[in-house]
Amino acid sequence: MRVIWLLQVLFASALGASCLHRGQRAADDGFLMVNISYGTLRGKVDSTPSVPVAKFLGIPYAKPPTGPLRFKAPVTPDKWNGVRDALTVGNECLQKDIPLFNFQKITPKRSEDCLFLNVFSPTQRNSQTPLPVMVWIHGGAYVIGSGSQFDVTSLATKGVVLVSLNYRLDVFGFLSTEDNTLPGNYGMLDMIAALQWVKENIAYFGGDPNMVTIFGESAGAGAVSLLTLSPLANGLFQRAVMESGVSLCPWSIDYPGNRVSSRMIARLTSQVAQCDDLNNPKALLSCLQQVDANKLLNASIAISNALEVGITSLTPRVETTFGFLPESPATLLSKGKISHVDTIRGFNSDEIGLFANVFSKSPPVQFSEKVARQVIGEQLQQFTKRDQEKLLKVLTSTFLTNTSSSDVLRRASLDARDNFSFVGPTIVELDYVVRNVPDKKHYLYEFSHRPSFSKSPPWMSAIHVDELFYVFDVQEKRFTDKGFGPPDAVDILVSQQMMEMWTNFAKTGNPTSTVPTGGAMWSQYLSPTAPHYLFINSESKLRLWSQSDVADVSRKVLDVLE
Repeated sequence: MRVIWLLQVLFASALGASCLHRGQRAADDGFLMVNISYGTLRGKVDSTPSVPVAKFLGIPYAKPPTGPLRFKAPVTPDKWNGVRDALTVGNECLQKDIPLFNFQKITPKRSEDCLFLNVFSPTQRNSQTPLPVMVWIHGGAYVIGSGSQFDVTSLATKGVVLVSLNYRLDVFGFLSTEDNTLPGNYGMLDMIAALQWVKENIAYFGGDPNMVTIFGESAGAGAVSLLTLSPLANGLFQRAVMESGVSLCPWSIDYPGNRVSSRMIARLTSQVAQCDDLNNPKALLSCLQQVDANKLLNASIAISNALEVGITSLTPRVETTFGFLPESPATLLSKGKISHVDTIRGFNSDEIGLFANVFSKSPPVQFSEKVARQVIGEQLQQFTKRDQEKLLKVLTSTFLTNTSSSDVLRRASLDARDNFSFVGPTIVELDYVVRNVPDKKHYLYEFSHRPSFSKSPPWMSAIHVDELFYVFDVQEKRFTDKGFGPPDAVDILVSQQMMEMWTNFAKTGNPTSTVPTGGAMWSQYLSPTAPHYLFINSESKLRLWSQSDVADVSRKVLDVLE
């Protein structure tokens, strides 16, 4: 009876009427029901964590984007009669299979009908005040991933309501012929629809719709950054966290300097899918809406592989049809057209260590200046040959100044690729933001803790995605079952820091951690002349960012790409 009583307290709405109803089964079975705008949901309490967490899974936030709704903006879901079970996660969006990043014991069914979200709400609280809300936007280069990929239960135990969501991926989320008929950005509009659902319904789960923090990693962080720039998302969240990605990253949007345009990819994909009326936009759309979904996905994968444009051949783009991104991020940032929200941005010390096998081969590759130039040039394949030459010159003139040894050149090559893809764009974007949004708090971090279970070469620290183990609890069984662990005492300490910093930020706007020995005061990044950042490790330290040349390189890169 105590669980039901606690939940009745938790879900009492601000209007004084309880949204929770006892299920048909015994009172101690842990089932519970909540009325939302669209009908009644039945969820269940997970009693295994230190704080029991109520879970409502697989909630539709839009109609299935199939048939005539394929390649369209998401549509509000229908209401339902009776009780809808919210006990299992919904379908994942269609995507290529990359098992390395699947941490789930059983992979959910994949389908084009995939616009679902999950809500996790702690059942113990100190007052009737609604809890802060954190909305997780997964990464995966806009082509893989799902909201259920990570278990967010541990974060919910820290006194926040967690929401994770799916959005359309690959061809279904981003195909564009660069016109009003197929403008692209469908996956980004899904995120906005999910945030609108949160604003409308999260109070029923004990969350505060006026205290929402969006956070994401990699492409999810790029998406969070784009949401801070999109006029369509204005007012839907109050804080934002970007882990290893921002709008200015060269992989984050469809750049004019790309060797293969969105329109070219769309036309080639259409031909493989046997939709040949390429000069009749409406007929082409109608044909594509009728193609079998798996056939369309396979066509997209085949085209991406053949063109050798990298994993992010389909990305968000500038368009005014929907108006998600009416101008380029650099233009919007320079004009100060940014949502006034508190932000955290950051990156890992050796991001590219995950992607470039040349750095981890055994025996080690011997780096000459020629090899270093080749390794740096590998990341430029999405751009035209002319722009590749310009970009390579910018990068090598900055990072290949010391050619004294193979080890020095290896380190310089990794630094060049890290700074091109992650670090430089983050600093440049942050400088724009602190100048144009001084009324809000902005923070910078570098995550450098090398996991005790890391398989990377010993000279590397934290690579891409490493911080996620710590944000979502390094002791989480999903991670250890996949061989990422078991964690040692230092791993656990760093994870405690990360979880507290992220949830503190959601609660107060100040991410400083009070975890003993590991915690440190985290001051704001106020300007390029007061560039405070937190170096996150077993003993985190507040530092001043001193690598001004990194931002200079990124500005030169933007000049080429824009």
